[in-house]
Amino acid sequence: MSRARLRAATHVLAATTLVTAGLLSAVPAHAAGDLPAHYCTVNGKEAPPGDRVLGTSGPDVILCEGDVENVIIWGGAGKDNIRVKGMVVDATVLGGDGDDTIQVNNLFPRNGDSTVRGGDGDDTIIAALVVGTAEHGAGVHGDHGNDTITTGSVLGAPGTYQRGGGQVFGNDGDDLIRTGNVDLGGRVIGGSEDDTIEPKSVGAESSGIIQGGPGNDRIRGKLDTQLVIGPGWGQVDGGPGTDECKVVHSSTGERIRSAVSNCP
Repeated sequence: MSRARLRAATHVLAATTLVTAGLLSAVPAHAAGDLPAHYCTVNGKEAPPGDRVLGTSGPDVILCEGDVENVIIWGGAGKDNIRVKGMVVDATVLGGDGDDTIQVNNLFPRNGDSTVRGGDGDDTIIAALVVGTAEHGAGVHGDHGNDTITTGSVLGAPGTYQRGGGQVFGNDGDDLIRTGNVDLGGRVIGGSEDDTIEPKSVGAESSGIIQGGPGNDRIRGKLDTQLVIGPGWGQVDGGPGTDECKVVHSSTGERIRSAVSNCP
């Protein structure tokens, strides 16, 4: 190649490099980091990349390996089976219509809320720790239907308007709610109709709240044992209706800081 042609080729390569560098500089350096990094399959097929993992109008099996972050998982209609093997970080898992089964690991809000909702139908929801802060909530909702909810400890006090914190809601229907320790401001609320709530403890370290809500509710320890509340500020409120409470204070006499109301 002559020197003239070599110089010309060098100038073209330099110009191309400058244009390419300009294009790359126009793309935000953090764009790739903002994309959800989950790996999920829907009925055995890998879900497309993005912030949505969507089921179909029929029964689905949705499986997510590892944590899910900044993503919405929606089963849609049908009897869905949704399994998240990792944590739910600023993400939402929705069963949709139908008798769904949802199983997730810890609900761990970081910059937003972490939520599991059963939707319509008689749902089964299993979650590990439900831990939130006053700013960012970790919430499990049965929604409509006769739901069975099982979680680990429910921890964290809500903030303004009782939002945020660690909370479990049965919502509408005759729900069975079993949890670990309800403490550090955590709340479990049965909702309407006849609910059974069986926490491991309430307010053992600082404070926790159990509310039956409207209906003829049963509040007790796991498997129909006696529930011990306190020695912190544990609260049990049966709510409107004819409730059955099998509850005893951890402390006695003037040392009692826990409270029981609307229970026989």
